[in-house]
Amino acid sequence: MSMRHLEIFQQVTHHGGFNRAAAHLHIAQSALSRHVQQLESDLGVTLFERSGRGVQLTPAGEILSQRVDSLLRQFRQTRDELVAKADIPRGELAIGLPPSMQVIGTRLLAEYRKAHPDVELTIRVSTSIELREWLLSGHVDVAVFGILEPETVLESYPFQRDQVYAMGAAGSQLTGQQIDMKTLSTLPLILTSPPNSMRLLVDHAAQRLNLSLDVIMNVNSIPLLVDLVGDGLGYTALPSSAIGGLAKSGRFVCSPIKHMSYSWTVSNSRERPLSAAGRRFRAMVLDMADKRERVHALDDPLTD
Repeated sequence: MSMRHLEIFQQVTHHGGFNRAAAHLHIAQSALSRHVQQLESDLGVTLFERSGRGVQLTPAGEILSQRVDSLLRQFRQTRDELVAKADIPRGELAIGLPPSMQVIGTRLLAEYRKAHPDVELTIRVSTSIELREWLLSGHVDVAVFGILEPETVLESYPFQRDQVYAMGAAGSQLTGQQIDMKTLSTLPLILTSPPNSMRLLVDHAAQRLNLSLDVIMNVNSIPLLVDLVGDGLGYTALPSSAIGGLAKSGRFVCSPIKHMSYSWTVSNSRERPLSAAGRRFRAMVLDMADKRERVHALDDPLTD
């Protein structure tokens, strides 16, 4: 019984038939049928009842269908642990990225893919808070996100500290000169929806100074938030890595917020050993950050 046989069984049950499963897997139906027949031979049972109406699981097939996800997960975890010991970057790697770092993330993933073509990547994009939860639950193996304070459950490597900027449409009240939190609190704000680590940073800064923010809109999409600000509906606060080239587009004006910065880390759960593929990804993140610090040329939107 091989992992491939189980994966094919899983797809047949998921898609409800051989034709759809074969199309999904991009293999001939005859080849798929041979895999299923070999699995049935190895187990000594019939897994599917075939008829003109399609296929149905037998009682033995029902039992296997209830356990196949767990079996495959154990197969993959065991394989990844063995590969990690061998320090060979291959297998599967689930990476978590926040929307605000996709500009840098695209370049990083392209370089990683070129260096390690044998690694199958899954990319999940979400808020820093959800990425943290995914790390703890095992939905991602390694993640890049903002962190407000150290956590013992995570192994985290800080690699970048971004200045946070107030951003408004060209011709707005902002001049590009530094502002403080009191000035920010007087502006109509369009902010990322809570829970969100960037939003928490702004909220906590206001609370420490006993300031009330004039939040007119909560938005859970960075592109939409940027469009709303560009249309002059309000102002926002974002780290420099989220702004990208917007500051030089002529559509926006960005002013640094005094005493406000956002720290990025590359992290993994301490409960699961990071595979060689994950360790190589982490090393590439840290190396990219080192190069950025040395030459000040990695997508810094506010540096000429």
